[in-house]
Amino acid sequence: MTAGALDLDQIGEIAQKGVRRAAAFLGMGVNAARDPYFKKYQLTDFTMFRIIPDDLSDADISHIKEEFEIWIIVNGLRVLVESYAIFLDRIHTACLLMATSKCTISTEDANTFGVAFERKGIEQKLSVLRNRFNVTTDKEKYLASINRARNCITHRNGCVGTEDVGEGNSFHLLWWALDIYIETPSGEKHSMMPPFPEEGIYLKDGGSVMIKVTDRAIGYQLGQYVRLSPNDLSEICLLFQFSTSEIMKSTIEYARGIGITVKKADDVVEQDAPADS
Repeated sequence: MTAGALDLDQIGEIAQKGVRRAAAFLGMGVNAARDPYFKKYQLTDFTMFRIIPDDLSDADISHIKEEFEIWIIVNGLRVLVESYAIFLDRIHTACLLMATSKCTISTEDANTFGVAFERKGIEQKLSVLRNRFNVTTDKEKYLASINRARNCITHRNGCVGTEDVGEGNSFHLLWWALDIYIETPSGEKHSMMPPFPEEGIYLKDGGSVMIKVTDRAIGYQLGQYVRLSPNDLSEICLLFQFSTSEIMKSTIEYARGIGITVKKADDVVEQDAPADS
């Protein structure tokens, strides 16, 4: 394996780009949907065909904008998951290349493993990476849940079906997030999460800013539609960022464990030169 054969920064960028796209599209879409002055729903300058009448009422336009915001958010989640899945494919390929270079996996097996891996869902991809190379993230349960929501959005237009539910005919979407709050000397807690009060927060005795890792969950019953708030998706974007970093770090540790030197975390992975070279 030669220097530059594996650029881990480039592989990590696949997932990080998905996060940035989801965040940017979320901001652009929600801002447009909530702008009371934005009512231009026709492609007047780009097409001669009209599918929707030009004279929709304000109520009809408001309904379109509400549905557009929902569409933007759930498709942002889909972009996150699908970008992350491609990232895991490339990580798996990198690990196979390193393993074959050290003869711990045969080339024939590596070819078979690679094809089978790309056909799996995120939950199975993470399991294979953990069991085969000890490449892990501690956010597997959240990613598996988010992937199931993505499947629901992609295959059932977001409507929770029998394929999605467990006991009690319900599906719970789980994710990991950070709670930020101010704790006063007397133990009172004042959330610093949006929406923020217009009048601000007055603290007579001051306080300390605290950050706490916490679980989030939304339960959906059979027949309900998967819905998220803009803040929900922004928190899920953060989860994917953290998980990507964990997978990258774990991949570097795997490389070092089999005798492949990583110059630095953001550099290429290259094999140690033989002692007599």
